[in-house]
Amino acid sequence: ANSTGWFASVGRAPMAERRGRWRAAFTVLVSLVALLGAVFDHAGAWLQAPPRPCRTRLTAKVGDKERPVVAVLGAGGRTGALVVEALLKDGIATPRALTRSGSWSPVSPGVSAEGVEVGTADVTDASSLSAALAGASAVVFAAAYAKDKSTPEDVDNAGLVNTGRAVLEQGVRRLIVVSSIAVTRWYSPVGFLLNTVGSGVLNEKLKGEEEIKQMFAKKKSTYTIVRPGGLRDEPAVGVENIEFNQGDHLVANVARADVAAVCATAATAPKNPGAGKTFEMYKGADRRGLMPWYGEKLRYCVRGDDCADMIRRLRPDDEVYDVPGMLPWQEGDWEGRYY
Repeated sequence: ANSTGWFASVGRAPMAERRGRWRAAFTVLVSLVALLGAVFDHAGAWLQAPPRPCRTRLTAKVGDKERPVVAVLGAGGRTGALVVEALLKDGIATPRALTRSGSWSPVSPGVSAEGVEVGTADVTDASSLSAALAGASAVVFAAAYAKDKSTPEDVDNAGLVNTGRAVLEQGVRRLIVVSSIAVTRWYSPVGFLLNTVGSGVLNEKLKGEEEIKQMFAKKKSTYTIVRPGGLRDEPAVGVENIEFNQGDHLVANVARADVAAVCATAATAPKNPGAGKTFEMYKGADRRGLMPWYGEKLRYCVRGDDCADMIRRLRPDDEVYDVPGMLPWQEGDWEGRYY
């Protein structure tokens, strides 16, 4: 009798008792079905749910790979256009050429605009920058004032600050700024000349630099400030013939194409070696002191044949302090050597 189990006992029980047992069994079965349905519904919703929102980078597919986007402000100018071309040549990132007109074309013979994103942006109009920089992994600020059309205060100072705010707002990781040698040496012959001819352009560039450094302090986004010497429209000589320096006391000419190549590297090099650094660049063979008594002090000079490594060897701005002053006796005891 015991082998027939529960079902047999149900059959022998009185009718009322049998109904109670079947009702209990049915209730348990319904509960199990409901429980399993809830589990599967929850699992399906979890599998189909979109990932948690995050700030993504706009990328361009090349074959089966994706490349980050580097936005270039001032791409309509000579230096900015060459930065776009340098990014195209490197092939590491997709350049986004941003101009006030919304159109762009290469400045070098034989270079195609294929693969370049083109957009509209004006650094003097803060409202135009957020959408233009959205999704970029880096921004190169190569904008410059145009005589009779804008002022250094509007472009090199306020325009840079507008850009910095948009970079932070959009979560762009790197800001590369094209500035100038002698921004801190207004009293040098070069500084005096450029400020006189350029309506105080170096003074405004320095104000913009200082504001950017304050804005980016302790932020995830970083700045790199490149201060080229006298810009020349001539063929690049290559990084092996270029010298980097910090302290703003040496000067020489430099090809725009070399400046563009360095900016492209700073914007795309792995591990962001230029983060929080300001440096000058010029032809190493032609360097001279911005003031006669500066001589050729080489404490912070860097040479090499690998641009990213040269940038890496530079000092963060808070470690650059042993620099000459305005007067000869403020120079101190310098030790000339390469790092």
